[in-house]
Amino acid sequence: WSRTPLVRANLRGRWPRKKRWNFWNWIGPRFVFSVTLADVDYAAFCQVTFIDFETRRPRSALALARPGSIPLPEHVARTVAFRGRSLEYANVQDAGSIKVDFSGTAADGTPIAADFVVRTPPAQESLNVVVPWSPSLFQLNSKHNSLPCEGVVTVGGMRYRLDPDVCHAVQDFGRGIWPYRSFWNWGVATGVQHGLRIGVNVGGKWTTGTGVSENGILVDGRLHKIMEDVRWRYEPGDWMRPWRVVAERSRMVDLTLEPIVAHRTRTNLGLLATGGVCSFGRWHGTIRVDGRELPVRNLVGWAEEFAHRW
Repeated sequence: WSRTPLVRANLRGRWPRKKRWNFWNWIGPRFVFSVTLADVDYAAFCQVTFIDFETRRPRSALALARPGSIPLPEHVARTVAFRGRSLEYANVQDAGSIKVDFSGTAADGTPIAADFVVRTPPAQESLNVVVPWSPSLFQLNSKHNSLPCEGVVTVGGMRYRLDPDVCHAVQDFGRGIWPYRSFWNWGVATGVQHGLRIGVNVGGKWTTGTGVSENGILVDGRLHKIMEDVRWRYEPGDWMRPWRVVAERSRMVDLTLEPIVAHRTRTNLGLLATGGVCSFGRWHGTIRVDGRELPVRNLVGWAEEFAHRW
């Protein structure tokens, strides 16, 4: 693992095992806005979701593209863009900031537009891992958390302000050669507590037995790696029940998510299928770094379970 992206994702061949994505969530106490650009060899797409935590109503759209037609760079901090019939998206990297522009129409006909900036604080670190399942199957992940956002998202005439004091960006940059079947948990907490920018990233299941994990805590941009698998406790199928995540040996994380809304997605094409649920809510509990125990209250984020045949 590393605190900065060091590995170039120069994937070649191996159809249909290559999976590449640039995923971003921009989240605050009132809403979450996300965009995924992905190419999984047999399909490529841009997907957008917006959820107002008060109405709990998701607005989503999916635009398909020809595999190989979406440029997905080999390096992490690079500009990406997409233009389709119903969606236009640009994520433009610049020194110290990222400019995000989006316009499109949700499946229910609701227009969505976004115009905001993601700030990258000086010396901000990230969590970077290469997870090996075998000599020929592996995943490169680069996780970025607690990046302040400033601007506006407009949904059906409603304006949602991204306040950098409470709205933060989370990136999942993924490149890998995957097995046919896979299953994962992923959880994120992000925001400000005790005057500190806190970002927690925890995963599970998909890394079991590899000796590598994607678990870590950011405190004011400094990464504290959790050098163990975490234990997940939740009720599959009852997604509005609490989710608990614990680092049992180090006690660096003991957090419980109280869900506000559970967003489900599912695609089944027979031999190929993907789907799961992401529960958004607020985390409570404690984190421990450098001998300090920090109480966590109402830190926004999510926990998810996904399974794939791909």
